Amino acid sequence: MADSNEFEKYCVQTLVIHFGHLAGGIVNKIKEKKSLNDKSNISDFKEFIDHIETSITVLAGKNKANEIGNTLRSKALELEGKQKKSGNVLSNDMEKEIDTFLVKNTLPTEKDVADYTKYLTLKYGGIAKNVEKEIIEKIKIHIKKTISHKRIKEEINDLLIRFHEPTKNDIDDFINYIRLSKLAFQEDELRDEIEKERLYRKFHGPQDTEKPSEINELVNLIKNTNNNDALSKRLRKQELSYLIKDESGISDKSVSEFVNLMTPTQEDTKDTLEELGLKHLIHDK
Repeated sequence: MADSNEFEKYCVQTLVIHFGHLAGGIVNKIKEKKSLNDKSNISDFKEFIDHIETSITVLAGKNKANEIGNTLRSKALELEGKQKKSGNVLSNDMEKEIDTFLVKNTLPTEKDVADYTKYLTLKYGGIAKNVEKEIIEKIKIHIKKTISHKRIKEEINDLLIRFHEPTKNDIDDFINYIRLSKLAFQEDELRDEIEKERLYRKFHGPQDTEKPSEINELVNLIKNTNNNDALSKRLRKQELSYLIKDESGISDKSVSEFVNLMTPTQEDTKDTLEELGLKHLIHDK
């Protein structure tokens, strides 16, 4: 069967989209019940997914949990089939090369993606279509992380404008607020980031405004485009339509899913309030 670490990483990446920073903890809890290794077969992977689906039903509801479970089952079957044909889709070396590629090309065009897919398949082998799909998934996750990081940085700046010397309670409240925003973060890293920025401001003043980036421009484009059809045309013009394609091509559904991925909706906050046992606050939001 496929490499267990690769599949577990995919599970976390999939859950991050829906549950933010809770994703890693969810998967780690499941690993305590059902561990995977390189000798695990498809039945082991399906059992692992069943545990995930049961666990997230409380957070996401039965229908959404089943939908996520089916996504993970499809991935497990896909990895199994690919391994039978030509081994895992991405080797460790390919993974590292893609990560380096994304550092230098935060928002590659369709031609960039096609050329890099060709480069990887010529160098390492594999099925080009499958390698391209994996690259695009990594790009989407990279974009999501970049957006989360930018939003968290903006929130930290706002916090320190209001509270030059925030107390522990202030920071605790801030972390709970960020949690409601469905942003992916590690609590210890967030606390360190707040303290680092506080000390910098104390001795140097506020840091310079972050320079505009391609991803920032993409987010602004999404926010300022009124309908899916107009957004599709704009992305095609910029050679970014691969971001909104599913296997059948570009559709309203795939565009909507991408918009929700990039810009969390009010429903995300409602879901998080439910997760934290704060249903009584939903009517006030």
